[in-house]
Amino acid sequence: MSALNKRPVRKVVSVQDLSCYGQCSLTVALPILSAYGLETAVLPSALLSTHTSGFTGYTCLDLTEELGSIVRHWRQEGLVFDALCTGYIGDVRQFDLILSLQQTLLREGGLLIADPAMADDGRLYPALNRDIVLGMRELVRHAQVVMPNLTEASLLLDLPYQEQYSQAELQSLLRGLADLGPELSVLTGVSHPDGRIGAMAYRRPTGEFTEAYTLRVPRHYHGTGDVFAAVLTGELLGGRETQPALEAACDFVVQSILETLEDRDHGYGVRFERVLRRKMFPDFT
Repeated sequence: MSALNKRPVRKVVSVQDLSCYGQCSLTVALPILSAYGLETAVLPSALLSTHTSGFTGYTCLDLTEELGSIVRHWRQEGLVFDALCTGYIGDVRQFDLILSLQQTLLREGGLLIADPAMADDGRLYPALNRDIVLGMRELVRHAQVVMPNLTEASLLLDLPYQEQYSQAELQSLLRGLADLGPELSVLTGVSHPDGRIGAMAYRRPTGEFTEAYTLRVPRHYHGTGDVFAAVLTGELLGGRETQPALEAACDFVVQSILETLEDRDHGYGVRFERVLRRKMFPDFT
């Protein structure tokens, strides 16, 4: 039986940075995963005053050493998780720690879900280097699910980034990701010929491709990839099949963007909280 088709997951740990201000990373993952009924623990890889896109002069405290202390305490307490979810990793030393977590803190059959948040628009994020790419590639080899954007997929596969991809090229990227090891590979930021945008997925055991598209809003917002990853993770860990999970994640992102459009100064993230509230409490105004 596929690991992704087993009983719904109940306890997860999210490993990524914590921005004290800004709608991204842990400040997105924690509320969304919790709203899916998942008991969510966090391992903040770094502590930032704000996230790195849209702000200048931000502070950043690397927490690699502290992560080791946290994990040692968790092991002493005998904590066990159903899933380990990763996002932005800024220090290459943390990859070995994450892989050790997979061996010691995940229950038998537990899932590693990797969002290789490291690049966009054909280039790495600031302060990241080739070592991060190599570390992320090794992490993906051990993951059951990977969900890169097109730039990240190109880096993981050591291929040149392209502005446009044909359907055959997208399928080739997904097969390449599957060859690294994951059972489910998802490409985000995929353009449809009719102008919509969405995601495409490939399941290695069955060879099945699925895709979902939604309205393309002609404005750029930071953190939408984190929102997509959190919703898709919540859907998959709740036992949802790939197609409806993709549709839910794409719809949630575009609804969050539409909620943000009226505020021209709100460029540092999307108002996902309003969408989350509407889905959880439809009668609340």
